[in-house]
Amino acid sequence: MRGFDTTAGTKQVQKDEHFNKKMNLQFTDILIRQSGGNESIWLSERLICDVCNITEAYLWKVRSVYKKTVRACDLAKAKDFMPDSGKSWRWGKQAGQFYYCLNNIPNKAPKYYRNMFGDSEALLDAYKTACRSKEDTSLERRFKSHLKLVSPQYSEFYKDANDIQRAALSKACAVLDFILDEKDNYPGTANKIYKDLSPILSDLDLQYIPHNYLKLKEKITELETTDKSIVDIIRLPRVGNNNAEIYNDPEVFSWVMQMYSDDSTFSQEHIIRKVTQMCELTLKKAPSRRWYGQTIFETSKTQFLTGLKRFGANSRKSYMHRSYIPTQNAIYAGDCWEMDATRVNMIAHKAEDGSERYINVVAVRDVHSGDVLGYSFDYSENHVVYLEAMKMAVQNAGYLPYEWVTDRFPGYNTPQMIDLFERLESLGVKMTISTKANDKAKIERWFRTLQSVFFMDSKYFYGEGIQSRAKYAHRSAEYLKRIKKEAKNQGWDMLKNIEEASTHIEKYRNTNFSAYSRRHANVHQSPAQLHDYSEKPHVSIVSEATISMLFGLRKPITLKNNGQISTEIVGVDFHYMISPAYYDIIKNYHGKQVVMTYDLNDLSVVFLWNKHGNLLNSLCEAELFEKPITKGPNKDLSAVGKAKARAQQIAELRDRELASMIGEDSLMMGMYTEKRISNAFEDDYLNDNYGVPLKKASGDGLSPEDIEDAILRNTSENY
Repeated sequence: MRGFDTTAGTKQVQKDEHFNKKMNLQFTDILIRQSGGNESIWLSERLICDVCNITEAYLWKVRSVYKKTVRACDLAKAKDFMPDSGKSWRWGKQAGQFYYCLNNIPNKAPKYYRNMFGDSEALLDAYKTACRSKEDTSLERRFKSHLKLVSPQYSEFYKDANDIQRAALSKACAVLDFILDEKDNYPGTANKIYKDLSPILSDLDLQYIPHNYLKLKEKITELETTDKSIVDIIRLPRVGNNNAEIYNDPEVFSWVMQMYSDDSTFSQEHIIRKVTQMCELTLKKAPSRRWYGQTIFETSKTQFLTGLKRFGANSRKSYMHRSYIPTQNAIYAGDCWEMDATRVNMIAHKAEDGSERYINVVAVRDVHSGDVLGYSFDYSENHVVYLEAMKMAVQNAGYLPYEWVTDRFPGYNTPQMIDLFERLESLGVKMTISTKANDKAKIERWFRTLQSVFFMDSKYFYGEGIQSRAKYAHRSAEYLKRIKKEAKNQGWDMLKNIEEASTHIEKYRNTNFSAYSRRHANVHQSPAQLHDYSEKPHVSIVSEATISMLFGLRKPITLKNNGQISTEIVGVDFHYMISPAYYDIIKNYHGKQVVMTYDLNDLSVVFLWNKHGNLLNSLCEAELFEKPITKGPNKDLSAVGKAKARAQQIAELRDRELASMIGEDSLMMGMYTEKRISNAFEDDYLNDNYGVPLKKASGDGLSPEDIEDAILRNTSENY
């Protein structure tokens, strides 16, 4: 073994001494608390950051983590200091400063934070030594004694000042008097007495005397080089300046306030010029420029009184003057959907008419989860693009929300949209149409997130709106020129623009919030996942038929040919057939006009409705019938067989119902009897489907034992 192994204790002492020299201890760095008969040492945040080389942001994070480890019952009883949960970084707060318990500072690899503070007793000794070294020095004691003794002698020279000002002026005179007595015999350089006295003046917060050592020396120099006395140098500032009294004029003040609160937003220089002209016309002396700033322009009171009028109630510059009501988020998915439109800030593309165009996106966003359930694109905002976004949202979600919030978009009051809103309300949806941006604040904020986080990845993104003042808001002109040329070579058009925007919207839907949001750093799910996982107790589940009724195209048709429908859609003939399962619909609505709804994106099935005012009553659906090929090499007669089987089934149902309505009279019509109908009746009769109601016989429903009891009872009565 090497010899130095036996000197481990000596090395530790040297290490502690080195640490004590390195540590800059202050009076507020250490607290000693007594709790439950135990003593604990607490270190200030400043000391921990300085010694451990960690940031306040890191300590803010560990405080949040530690608070979660404390039981709710203990947390409710805690005041300023957290209870001991046994975890790292136990903390507390006193006098606006955070403290951390020494015993709970972690001591794990690779940092070993606890070891950096050494032994607790050595740390306390170093702290006491530092405190003793910062106690009153001999200079401070002599100064305070001189201040107490001499300052009353200067009070008689300031009889015009009030009591508070007189005491402060007298102390300022005593400072100069003390320097004159001490400076000739004070050791060190000529400036040392001023440097040593400067922090003492700052600690005592003496007024009417400079605390900077150079300014303080200037006072002494002025006193020694001129014939002025101490009371001539120490005086109230701005004595003899009567501008404040002269312009304490309500008329002049009202002129300035009236112009400053005007919504014309006059500049300060313009107001000064106009008020100066008014003073000349009314023979008033114009106030100084300093008076405008100190009395009106720079005061908080003026900003509070004039902010809303000066900038306008809805201006961005007046946001700090407006009040607001903080609200909670929606509790469940489907509680509220917000819908709005914004411009897609991708570079322009050539439209069919040769002009450069930009697209707009209409989005429907679930407030609880943040999932964008539906979106649609067009060159402008109109009711058609809003309708497509709403349709996509309902199809993706499979339900209708409790509340749907939107603004007065172009076309919101068209007959088509009014009918849609009425149908939605009849299905239990609360439609809210508002002109206030705060009523749909969540989707307004999402548009900013979409641009600053997700569109930022696109090379075709040209930047945020022109009103944005962020440094990253706009691409450089050189970049836009280069990317426009590249996009033109790659055939950048409307379809590619929509594809690019859709890609980034879907990327948002499937990206965890914690990947980009500091506020939701602990939410490790995407908006789409949150929407799927969330409970939906307040929604209305809808079928494909209901979605078709709400958003599908409509066409009136007349039912005939045993439920066969032949119609033309976008110039193409389509044939649909109603299933025999809906025989009652085929029978009851034969020859009547009904409403057919369909979706151009899926023409495999249509839905039939009976119109009832602005609403529609569901009847049934009809499936597409592909006309069979009966000639040529691709002949396929299977569809013909299916159509014949359907017609035969409907004919049998019709004949059976007719036979049941005619009854056995059909067999007694002689030569007029229709064999098909009589056979149908006979089949029903043999299958027990037809029967003549019989009268009940006496005693029907009685068992043999009941009959025997009745006979015996009658016999006994007769005897």
